[in-house]
Amino acid sequence: LKLFGSAGRRFVLRGAAPSSNAPNLGFTGERGAMYSRADVSAPLNSSPAVEGGRTPTLAALVRSPFWQSPFKASWADTPSRQSTSGSTVASESDMRLPPPWSPDPSEFGDRRLARVQEQRGWKYFCKHTLMAPLAFAVGLMLGAALSAWMLIGFGAAQVSPDILPPAAESKAPYAAVLPPTMVPAAYMAAQPLNNSCLIKNLVIPDGPQTFDACGFVIKSTDEVWNLRGDVDAAIDKYFHEEYLDAGSWGRRIIGKKALRDAVLGEMRAFPDIKIHITDCVCKGNDNDGYKCAMPDVLTGTNLGPSSYGPPTGRFARWTGLVESLVKRNPATGQWQYYAEWGVHDEWSLIQQLGLDFSRVPRPAINDEPLHDCSPLLHFTPAPIMDEDDLKDQERHAAAKSVV
Repeated sequence: LKLFGSAGRRFVLRGAAPSSNAPNLGFTGERGAMYSRADVSAPLNSSPAVEGGRTPTLAALVRSPFWQSPFKASWADTPSRQSTSGSTVASESDMRLPPPWSPDPSEFGDRRLARVQEQRGWKYFCKHTLMAPLAFAVGLMLGAALSAWMLIGFGAAQVSPDILPPAAESKAPYAAVLPPTMVPAAYMAAQPLNNSCLIKNLVIPDGPQTFDACGFVIKSTDEVWNLRGDVDAAIDKYFHEEYLDAGSWGRRIIGKKALRDAVLGEMRAFPDIKIHITDCVCKGNDNDGYKCAMPDVLTGTNLGPSSYGPPTGRFARWTGLVESLVKRNPATGQWQYYAEWGVHDEWSLIQQLGLDFSRVPRPAINDEPLHDCSPLLHFTPAPIMDEDDLKDQERHAAAKSVV
């Protein structure tokens, strides 16, 4: 077997006895191998190939090639016939074997120490020791969470909507209920009310009826609200100085100035506001005045702040009914509104505007008094308003006289 080293040196390995013309290099032993070469004049026993009484074997040479040997530098520096220009004669250095390599015990000790330190570190512990229990724990938790989610979803689907708490209900409309098949017992047990006492107080005295009261109501409404004319002039013309207005929630407006503030505020909130009159009916006479009822539908877009809240830019439509007392002003001869009782669907309006009802300024309760057996306006023996509204007018007159 021919072996070639890094510098082109050739070695011959054979298991036979050394030839007569090749000196014994001393590399024989139990392995039955020897190294020899031709044309060598001196033995290589003094070569550093044998050191410490140890002879390198072929397996050792194969496992530890010359380029990994710690003696590579010293052996490669020896001149050879390949490195000597102009010479083709083999020299002793051409067949010099590298010294056998023996591991440094300290080197193996350092490696083992580094290995032990690595195994005692937290990274090795997490990767090799903790990995399996950690994966098991994570899988267990994920399985428990998935099972709980499935159980909760399945249980919620089995709960009757009738027993769900209000917070868990959806935003869908409430389910319609069927009407009862008989009069509810709770209704029959409640306190009854009889309004027949009001009939005798609704009598209209006889008198001339030449004034077109419904025409007045329609024309004055258009001039104030719909025609976009001289609003101040229309208010001053059609409303009495001590005008009283009763609105939703029992609120009251007394005086022409308070009326003007309310009208202009509504126009700012709904610049395109329109009052669509759907009907009109009036009863009375030219001497005592007329009571007129006017149902209407209001439309407008909320582009400015209102008494309900900030502008929302939404269009709304809401309905209402206004009852008016129309009389001739004896000082000027002009027919004017003395009082109005108007109620509109403000709840519907607030909902359409998208406002939070809990933040809308309003009284805590509806303070509108109960007018049992007493109409808003008496015509006999003379036109007079309900007692509660009359007291409001008297307080307003007293406060104005003090100012």
